[in-house]
Amino acid sequence: MTKAPLSAETALWYADDLDAEFLRGRFGDYAYDLHTHDTACFALITEGAIDIRMRDGRRIVRAGELYAIDADEPHAGVPVDGAGWSQRTIYVDMGSLRARLADGRDGMLKVSGPVIRDPALNALFVAAHRLSEGGSPLARDERYCDFAARLFALHVRQPAGIAEAGREPLAVRRAREFLDAHLADRVHLDDIAAAAGLTPFRLYRAFERGTGMTPHAYQRQARIREAVRLIRQGDALAEVAAAAGFTDQAHLTRSFYRRIGVTPGAFRSARTRTKE
Repeated sequence: MTKAPLSAETALWYADDLDAEFLRGRFGDYAYDLHTHDTACFALITEGAIDIRMRDGRRIVRAGELYAIDADEPHAGVPVDGAGWSQRTIYVDMGSLRARLADGRDGMLKVSGPVIRDPALNALFVAAHRLSEGGSPLARDERYCDFAARLFALHVRQPAGIAEAGREPLAVRRAREFLDAHLADRVHLDDIAAAAGLTPFRLYRAFERGTGMTPHAYQRQARIREAVRLIRQGDALAEVAAAAGFTDQAHLTRSFYRRIGVTPGAFRSARTRTKE
């Protein structure tokens, strides 16, 4: 039986004028399951430490350090010790953030993370984050722009040799498309392999190399993403659970919480909260 996550106290809100989601949380006996985001994730550890696990290894991120993870990058997080950790997080599309600066750069961008040690950047991050909870909208906007300007000036690059989505191996792309199209179905590896044009074992290995996740882990994450999309458009949670491939609403809630850190209901409330 999977152990339920404990001692996670979080608040999530959405700033529609910034096109970004903000999270503040205190995590005790809690572990993020392997997951991805459809946006970049910037999380400043304010107390304690977290063990971030990514496809290229593990990093301990401590208080005062910012970890930055690009969209679609698989990662998981566990506490370093019994004290847990606290963090403030911003989820934002890099294109949307760059548009605020009109810096003229085109093409793919990559954050020079996953751990950024820049006290000046952190101070701007915290100021913008705190102001997003209340206070002057103008002051918040200025700090947010200051944060974006320093981030892009010092910690964002245009990578060379990184395969774009359209150039990923055809078999892996077909497998992803098959899984995305069959979220509510009980599929087997043979089914995915047939759609991808490979033997099951070859597909399994190619998929893991190409995405950083096994097909099963990708399927679970794809269901969460679909749930997020449906919640954002206002669907009832019971309908979301069925459409995204969960056995029931309780299953949706458990899976969502272990990957996002908030319940589906709290996520929906963050999207509908009225902002000044």
